[in-house]
Amino acid sequence: MFRYNVDGQQLIAVGGSNNTATLLNADKTIGQGFELDFEAYLTDHVLMTLGSSYNDTEIKDKDLAVAICGGGCTITDPTTIINGGTYALVNGNPLPQAPKWIHNLTLRAGFPVNDASEVYVYTDWAYKGPVNFFLYESPEFRSRSSLEGGLRVGYNWDYGQYDVAVFGRNLTNQTRVVGAIDFNNLTGFLNEPRTFGVEFTAKF
Repeated sequence: MFRYNVDGQQLIAVGGSNNTATLLNADKTIGQGFELDFEAYLTDHVLMTLGSSYNDTEIKDKDLAVAICGGGCTITDPTTIINGGTYALVNGNPLPQAPKWIHNLTLRAGFPVNDASEVYVYTDWAYKGPVNFFLYESPEFRSRSSLEGGLRVGYNWDYGQYDVAVFGRNLTNQTRVVGAIDFNNLTGFLNEPRTFGVEFTAKF
């Protein structure tokens, strides 16, 4: 478990109607939560790893104001007028790109062919909770939770010197917004689509 307080933390407000990156100092930020890492051989040839964390972050600065979007988003924070412009007061907001829950799971099964080679199957899954993209809060610039997984089936030989495998990424073909531009529109960046491929590796 952990808890931290950072006085005068530097934060970057990106975007706004002028599309600028502004360095700000928050009076204080607070973080607390826990992390768990677990690794175990379920059998002699099956290895599982598990990681989980809970992260609760909060900006503590009643006067900290940031420029809002320029493309018509819905601001849910209190606002104030500074030099004729509308700014969001972000006291109490979480840090940007800081999900509360993160989980990771991997499972690898190896099937020895002889002392120097094996056939293996490997899968990995990652979950991430919703996040705010910016310091202010807006439903248009908040991601949904995501769950992505991959699978790899391969054969390695000569004590791992060579490896050939087929693989798939984002097996559920889940589409999620992972970043955004807010200065004049509601543009979002998407995660990678479902992909399949073949890979050969040689180590020298």
